[in-house]
Formats: sequence, C-alpha cells, structure tokens
Amino acid sequence: MADKDLGEELENLEGLKDKQFKLFGLKMTPTTIGMALAAIGSVLGTLYAGFTMYQQIEEIASLDIGAFEQRMELINDKIDNQEKLLVSIEGNLRDTKQQVYDIEKRVNDKVVYFEGKMDKFEQKVEKQGADLEDKLQKALNNPLSDM
Repeated sequence: MADKDLGEELENLEGLKDKQFKLFGLKMTPTTIGMALAAIGSVLGTLYAGFTMYQQIEEIASLDIGAFEQRMELINDKIDNQEKLLVSIEGNLRDTKQQVYDIEKRVNDKVVYFEGKMDKFEQKVEKQGADLEDKLQKALNNPLSDM
C-alpha cells in the first residue's frame, strides 16, 4: 500500500481519468478544466491588481503639488529664520563670554592690586607695632628717660 499513488487511486476510484466533459462546446478533461480555471483566476487577479494600481496612480496624480510646494516654502522660511536666530544667539553668547572674561580679568587685577596694598599695610602695621612695643618696653624699663 505504501507503493501506491494517492492521485492514481482517486482517478481510478472515481473514473475521472478518462472522463471528458463538454463545456461551451469544447471537450475537456478535469485536468484541462482545472488548468482553465487557474488561467482565468490568474488573468482576473492580474486585472484586479492592475485596477487597484490604476486607482493609486490616479490618486497620486490628483494631488495638489502647488499646495505641497507652498508648504515646503513655508517650512524653508521657518528653517531660515531659525538659522538666523541661532547665528544671532551665537554672536550674543560670544559677546557675553568676552564681556565676562574682561570683567573677570579686571576683578582679578584689582584683587591682586589690593592684596599687594594689604601686604604693605600689614607690614607697616607690624613695623609700627614693633616700634611701639620697643618704646613701651623702654618706657617701662626707664620711666625717667626721654623717649
């Protein structure tokens, strides 16, 4: 039973192998009818695909390209304005950065200047403090002497 072909068994069982039908005035076997149906289905499928493709092409062809161009110009104008704004912001940031740098340099210069002044002042205070201590010590050691 494993050696037998199922297709042959069905043909022999029903006797379809040698049967012929008359369809539209033509003699056909079941195989030719199947092939004709497959061919008709292929042609109908191709026609349907062509029809849907035609509909899509018509839909694309009916688009208003002028509106899209107008919208693209509007978008391009907005992008140009944004670019100009960015360039302006970059320039302002550059100027602000330079101003901050200049202010920082002036502040640092003043801090260095005042630190020098403070050092000199501290030295004078220390010297006068030392002189005053010496004079006080001399006055305490010899109260009758001339200072």
